[in-house]
Amino acid sequence: MKPAEGMAGIDGLHMREFGLLHIGGTAVNAALKANNKLGVGQAVKCYAHKTGLRDIVEKDRVGNVMFFIREPVSRYISAFNSRLRMGYPRHQGKWSTDEEIAFGHFKTPNELAEALSSGDVELRENALHAMTCIRHLKRAYEHYLGSTDLLEQEIDRIYFIGATEHLESDFSLMRTLLGVSPDIEMPTDDYGAHRTPDGFERTVSELGRRNVMDYYKTDYDIYDWCVKRREALIPIRAAEAAAMAA
Repeated sequence: MKPAEGMAGIDGLHMREFGLLHIGGTAVNAALKANNKLGVGQAVKCYAHKTGLRDIVEKDRVGNVMFFIREPVSRYISAFNSRLRMGYPRHQGKWSTDEEIAFGHFKTPNELAEALSSGDVELRENALHAMTCIRHLKRAYEHYLGSTDLLEQEIDRIYFIGATEHLESDFSLMRTLLGVSPDIEMPTDDYGAHRTPDGFERTVSELGRRNVMDYYKTDYDIYDWCVKRREALIPIRAAEAAAMAA
């Protein structure tokens, strides 16, 4: 059976191209783009950061949406460091004027996180401004996934939710489901995987963690919904993959 034929009719959805939201999972994004070029298995639209679930719904772009999630504090640290180094080495995205100001005030993710509750009004206001102008920090889960109401509304459109913490096993499952070529692997180097290089702060204090969790309260509601939905989806997709491989 061809991979594309095996996908038809899943969850009652029409056979349309799959779409991957670029919330995280840069390595998966790169692998699927490479597979698209080979023309093997199921074609996947790999969307840019600006595209969210609401955009897909409003224009009915694809019937099967996939994305990867990451615990919001961990995601915050990674996002801060990505913009701190202007996306280097994979990307070269210069700071905006506001980002330049923000990184002039805050050199590490913990400095910014702790400043969110500072008793110094000016420092706290600078921190809040930084959260809204640093590109990857302002693009929270709310930007990509809308709300828990939207997720519930589009639950049948959401085909796969991966987790950064289970990247390798989730991509292995995705590979079978989409019929990805055995010649395609996720990049594992810092450049290809867009991994934070050594020398960057990768933790925040307990105060910083509480502040980030409070700032992204809505994101945690969305994240928790995704975690629960993922727990339901993964066994279903695993059974489908086993049937396809039999």
